[in-house]
Amino acid sequence: MIKKERKVSDFITKLEALLRRMPEMEPGRDRAVSELNKRRAGYLGEQKLDYYLSFLDEKECWIYHSLRLSNGSQFFQIDTLLLTKSFAMILEVKNWNGTIIFEPEFHQVIRIHNDKEEAFHDPISQAEHQSRQLKKWLAANGFPDIPIEFPVIISSHSTIIKSPSKQTSKKVMHAHRLLSNLNSIKKYNSIERLNEKQIKKISHTLL
Repeated sequence: MIKKERKVSDFITKLEALLRRMPEMEPGRDRAVSELNKRRAGYLGEQKLDYYLSFLDEKECWIYHSLRLSNGSQFFQIDTLLLTKSFAMILEVKNWNGTIIFEPEFHQVIRIHNDKEEAFHDPISQAEHQSRQLKKWLAANGFPDIPIEFPVIISSHSTIIKSPSKQTSKKVMHAHRLLSNLNSIKKYNSIERLNEKQIKKISHTLL
């Protein structure tokens, strides 16, 4: 059941408004356009995931998109959160094309696309950080400690994923693998840690 719909981020909206006012030859415009294209691609990747999320049992899984939560003076964002009575799952979605190479030693990803190499921050580390923040948020709001999974989802099925580490395949997957991965997690996280009342309270606090 979708409890919070996905929305275009305020950053994209503000950047679009800025570019409408910015002259064509304005210094920095190309950089702004590039950043906007990256953000739009990310949002498109999240939308591609909706097809697979539509197969989830509405009575067993609650879905929250575009969350912005506070831990005191610090804020953190979660693109998509799945919540069940047994565990939570943070989905870090990447809409990358071409070939991506995960380099755990340097905590980075190299993308090769159209004969161009580009480096990105390691999304596994980003998702892990979000899971720590969510655990902290749950504790601060008086909710039970529950397991939190944090897979990185590559939305394009044609993207080639490479890594020297076998551990990467446990954390990174194409979108079509999400449902089978979720079923596997259910098997070793079968104990219900949240009751109906707690689920509703968490949902109310998230929103």
